[in-house]
Amino acid sequence: MAISTGSQAPFPQSCAPNKELLKPSDISIPTPTHLHENDAHYIAHIPGDPAVNLLLNEVRDYLSNQLETPLLDELYDHLWLVARKSGQNIDALHRQRVKGRSIVPAEDPRLHLVWGGGKIYIKPIPVFLLNHDFWTMYLHPRMGETSAPYSQGHSQGHSQASTSAFDRSVALGFLRSYALLVPHRLDFMLAKESYLIPEDVDWLLWSSFIRHFRDLGDESVAKRYHYGQLRLSRLDWAVRIFRPQHTSTIWFYEIPQWSHTDFVARATLPLLFVFASVSLALSSMQVALSVPGDELWPQGLSESGKRDMQRAFWMFSVVVVLLWVVARFMGQ
Repeated sequence: MAISTGSQAPFPQSCAPNKELLKPSDISIPTPTHLHENDAHYIAHIPGDPAVNLLLNEVRDYLSNQLETPLLDELYDHLWLVARKSGQNIDALHRQRVKGRSIVPAEDPRLHLVWGGGKIYIKPIPVFLLNHDFWTMYLHPRMGETSAPYSQGHSQGHSQASTSAFDRSVALGFLRSYALLVPHRLDFMLAKESYLIPEDVDWLLWSSFIRHFRDLGDESVAKRYHYGQLRLSRLDWAVRIFRPQHTSTIWFYEIPQWSHTDFVARATLPLLFVFASVSLALSSMQVALSVPGDELWPQGLSESGKRDMQRAFWMFSVVVVLLWVVARFMGQ
């Protein structure tokens, strides 16, 4: 389902979990008629963050830091190699627990829906996305789309579609992911426990709000949300292979926070297994090669046959190591 461009906000005012009224600091932003010069019931900052004024440039930068995923956008054409291309591939929070994953709140938007090591990272929902006025003023349809005026109180210049402060498809995709993460009351309780949803939002209000994003199609959301959950270990390999410009390191998507003890504990057992397996295989091969050819085979073994056997054993050793590396990569 696509969002109708005839409405600037994807949900009605009555379903907005955050009821704060906004008065923009920039005259280029349409001002709703519920605000008057003597009206004291408004705020002049972003809902949930009093440090950011409602100036267009400040709002644009703030939204970019809160929601944009430039690294994943750069990797988009290659993500099909490391993930299933489906925006619906998102398990509800209770399913995350069933799969043994702990829920880790993370403010970095590029970690949203990334999982690995028995945990999944989820960005808490920003308060401003729950505010109807904010959508109307800063996340309305972009220039070129047909947009109904917010109210008849707008000036003639404001009644035309103007440039949005931010690509709203990113915000729509983010909220669609929450519609899949928190579809049931149990998921809502888990979200509140993990500080993913503001404290003052109850289940009934959440349910009436989030239903407007549940059936959005891929044509309405940003490319990042054409994919759902992403495995961290595979994103690490995507970064190593494709070397995107927006990464801070060429080795990891997210630099692991390991101590020396953790690193040794993770590496010792796998390395010992490989060493023991290859040593056993090579010892067996050495014994086979030390036996005279006429005793090893009834028909005897020529020098060329012995060289072929040596080559085969060497290739076997290499293949064993490569298969182990691939198995470790696919199993993480």
